[in-house]
Amino acid sequence: VQQELVIAATKATAVSKAAAILQDSLGNSDDKSHLYWAKGTGFGTGSTTQSWNVEQALLRQRSEEEHVTVLLQVLSSYINPGGAVPPNFFAEEDEDESESESESGPEQPQLPMLFHDLLQQSSLLPALSSYLRNDSVLDMARHIPLYRAVLQLLRAMALSPQLVSLLLPQNRRQKSAQGDELSVICLLTKMKNCVNTYASRLKINKSKGNGKSRLPNKYQDELEQDEGLALLIPDIQETANLVQVATDRLVLEDEVEAPAGKDSALSGNLECPLQRSLEERYLEVMKQLQFDTYEMITECSEGGYQFVVSYHFESNMRAAGERSHPSRVKRLAQETVTLSTSLPLSYSSSVFVRCDTDRLDIMKVLITGPAETPYANGCFEFDVYFPPDYPNSPMHINLETTGHHTIRFNPNLYNDGKVCLSVLNTWHGRPEEKWNAQTSSFLQVLVSIQSLILVPEPYFNEPGYERSRGTPSGNQSSREYNSNICQATVKWAMLEQVRNPCPCFREVIHTHFWMKRQEILNQIEGWISDMETQCGDRRTGRAISLNAMALKRHFRQLREELSKLKTPEGLEDLADPAFQLTSSPPASSLQSAPDSKEASPVVGSSSQGFAPFGATGGLANDQKHSVEENVNHDIDTDVEMEKMVSKVCE
Repeated sequence: VQQELVIAATKATAVSKAAAILQDSLGNSDDKSHLYWAKGTGFGTGSTTQSWNVEQALLRQRSEEEHVTVLLQVLSSYINPGGAVPPNFFAEEDEDESESESESGPEQPQLPMLFHDLLQQSSLLPALSSYLRNDSVLDMARHIPLYRAVLQLLRAMALSPQLVSLLLPQNRRQKSAQGDELSVICLLTKMKNCVNTYASRLKINKSKGNGKSRLPNKYQDELEQDEGLALLIPDIQETANLVQVATDRLVLEDEVEAPAGKDSALSGNLECPLQRSLEERYLEVMKQLQFDTYEMITECSEGGYQFVVSYHFESNMRAAGERSHPSRVKRLAQETVTLSTSLPLSYSSSVFVRCDTDRLDIMKVLITGPAETPYANGCFEFDVYFPPDYPNSPMHINLETTGHHTIRFNPNLYNDGKVCLSVLNTWHGRPEEKWNAQTSSFLQVLVSIQSLILVPEPYFNEPGYERSRGTPSGNQSSREYNSNICQATVKWAMLEQVRNPCPCFREVIHTHFWMKRQEILNQIEGWISDMETQCGDRRTGRAISLNAMALKRHFRQLREELSKLKTPEGLEDLADPAFQLTSSPPASSLQSAPDSKEASPVVGSSSQGFAPFGATGGLANDQKHSVEENVNHDIDTDVEMEKMVSKVCE
């Protein structure tokens, strides 16, 4: 027994070490990660010299994975030598015991007494959980042998009465009540749902072409069997069902044996959940809106099809016709499943995606600007098209939030909508930064836009400008640049989005601005205050002053639009009747630029204060007429003001 225990311990330790090595190799970053610039966005020296070899890294990773795979297979064979499931395993509990005993197959081997504790204290279980947390079908398809070995080990543990408890969280009664961590069965169920969704979308996209995008039949079998997914999907489904049955039995036994007093005390705690914060409610609501389909194309009665929403790449799509790479449909199905579960979501910044109901190669994206940046809380819309030879070439992306092609929001976001990134092959970065069909993904592109382009100081994204970072001149130029981006964000990524939202994201935009309306107003007030303190600079003061005046005007119009938003369904408890009274701008911003009547958003003196939104019933008719004239005058002069700001900035 001691000898067997030593052998088992050696195997478990080897598996843990191999898993740790694999995770470390995946987590290693560029040896120049201490530098402040981001790769592939125009930062740094602009060098195109290759710093590491992608192919060699993939070969090294594959070798390490093969080692881990073998160790997992050896361990599962030790726990369940035959790998067979007892014929009575799925029998109902209320069946006759004698009948079950007569049908019972070979007994499971008796493991050493300390084997359970040895596995529990090792890093094997965290390593298995990390693999199961992967909800990317695309990534699973690249590591078929490894995932099949993981599933084999999970089945062996579920069939072992001594080890099945390891598949549930420790102190599972407390964990299930608090929701602190997910058990293996929960993670396995999520993985099962992912592959089921992938299989259904792949089937729908092949059979329901609706006359728009139909692949030749000769590619059908290839798509179903490619990269072993045809074997992995039923493997995941079988393992999830087997583990579910084993853990359910264990939980049922514990509930029968547990004292009644503890159960009643636990249920009493569940009856009084803690009140959720606004941030938690925002994440809960927006999570349901992150990924969905929308009918962007409809068929015409006379034949052909037409777009029901504006789409930048309509001409590209029509020119491509029915041409498509054989692996394109499979890859798009994998990518969409990943997007449906892995899109970035936070109170600061989130990503939302809509794809056409029948065509996965046509998508729209909405990114909310990250906090502490001049893009904060703005909604930026992108059109996405996957060309016929995708994934051999990257997708096409175009920014639609450009103020009718008048605003360049970032050195990497042109006013014509071009998105400049190495991973899109629109920037001459290093070879390892460019698009790679084996390692790159659409999710990677979205995260790059969100984190590498929408940054706090976009001025330094311009190649060569990073050399002035930290200098007085560089800081002044960056503040001037940000002041223009802030006012453009309020006008085009907030005000325009509230007034004319894209039909695909109407609910997302409405809910986002309604739930964060007070935060947005406070944020803009802070921007105005910061600009007023910077107006005294001799070189950049005039441009910042003009941007501040434009921002005040947009701010007043945005307040009025936010006050008109209706409460989203299910959020009535968050409605604040006093919102209109708490959203007036600071007095300092109202009294600035007294000699510039046409640019000032003042509608009353600071001593009189602001009337609540819509509360004009107490005003005389001539006062109402005066207010309406001021609003119309502000709108008429808006274009001229922006032209002046652009000239000064240039």
